Amino acid sequence: MTCGPSIAAAQNTQALFVLGVMIGSFFVGGLGDKFGRFPVVLACQFLCGLFGLLSSFALNWTVYVGLRLMTGFFLSGIIIIGFVLTSELVGPSKRGVIGAMPGLAFALGISTLSLVSWFTKDWKVMSIIFGIVGIVCTIPCYWLFVESPRWYLGKGNVEKSKLILKKIAKFNGRDLGDIELKVPSKGDASKKGSKTSMLSLLTNGTLRKITAIQLVSWFTCSSVYYGLTIAAGNMGDNRYISVILNAMVEVPSNIAILYIMNIPRCGRVKSCVGGLIISSIFCGSIWFIPDKHTLVVTGLACAGKLFICAAFATIYVHAGELYPTPVRNLGLGVISVANRLGGVMAPLIVNLNNIYHNAHFVVFGVVGCLAGVLCLLLPETLGRPLPESPEEIYQSSKEVKIVSLELEKSDKRPLLLSDMLDEGADVDT
Repeated sequence: MTCGPSIAAAQNTQALFVLGVMIGSFFVGGLGDKFGRFPVVLACQFLCGLFGLLSSFALNWTVYVGLRLMTGFFLSGIIIIGFVLTSELVGPSKRGVIGAMPGLAFALGISTLSLVSWFTKDWKVMSIIFGIVGIVCTIPCYWLFVESPRWYLGKGNVEKSKLILKKIAKFNGRDLGDIELKVPSKGDASKKGSKTSMLSLLTNGTLRKITAIQLVSWFTCSSVYYGLTIAAGNMGDNRYISVILNAMVEVPSNIAILYIMNIPRCGRVKSCVGGLIISSIFCGSIWFIPDKHTLVVTGLACAGKLFICAAFATIYVHAGELYPTPVRNLGLGVISVANRLGGVMAPLIVNLNNIYHNAHFVVFGVVGCLAGVLCLLLPETLGRPLPESPEEIYQSSKEVKIVSLELEKSDKRPLLLSDMLDEGADVDT
């Protein structure tokens, strides 16, 4: 292993890891819809850490890349199902916070990885460290997380939903009292869920339109994000510091978009469109900068990365709010494939600079503008309850018939699940 693999083999290893993530995006998301968010995300967390740990003991390159592929496969489950689970456990006003957290965690993770690599300089030691951390983190996740009450509702298990809500209320020091939970007869979630499958992403016009636009948007955000990271990454002689600085650029972007996407005048759509368009303007403007002004080029590339990070955080939240509950995991899994393809294509796009000067920045500018325009066709989801069927996606907030749990109390109006999971209601999370 130490002397065998060439540089090309090392690049193939990374490509196979990304392939594992792509394959997992197709399959693991569907498992979360079928068997529940909670058990699947726990299994993915444990197995991702386990395969990462085992890769440090691989005796040859073939075994190593196989283990890396499996690590990527289960990593996709952590990313997709973990996001869906946390989104379904909070109300509309908190989903923006949930959406910004992955970006901040990613920046912290990259910085930590660089620091550990700086001090250890041994890939085997790094694999052992992060493999053990991944396995150990399964324990607190088991105690801190609960199954999504929305998923139980979609399966028609009202009693389980009731138990979860009472557990949430108890944790937050709230008392639900004597309640009766039921599914509204007009929109039985379990009936709607049974009509929604992988095929519906293609046959249903609304889901097909949303999926197509999301595929373009996710591919664009991913390719521009990773492309700008590569292009603007050489900011000094120390590559470890360069990686840390590039990661830290994302922190102010994710913090700012956390507030901007929750402003009614901006919302999800305008925040995403603004991030894509402004980033494309910065990228395209590099075309006109002479070679000798390297500092200006680096500054514009970093500015472009700031705004593409904002767009990336927003489309993650927006996608989770667009897809109906029965196919939310599945929908995010499918469009996550475009995310991984964008990451694979980013180095190839950057290499266009060897053919024509700054051609890669022009590509980033063009695809960013295209994705921004397409996102204008998507509905706004800020402050709205999560849809339970394709028919609810384009309805106005006043027209939506929330397919959810009702809390019936003699002295209060019936409360819906989205009420209980939002601020100011009887149950806060």
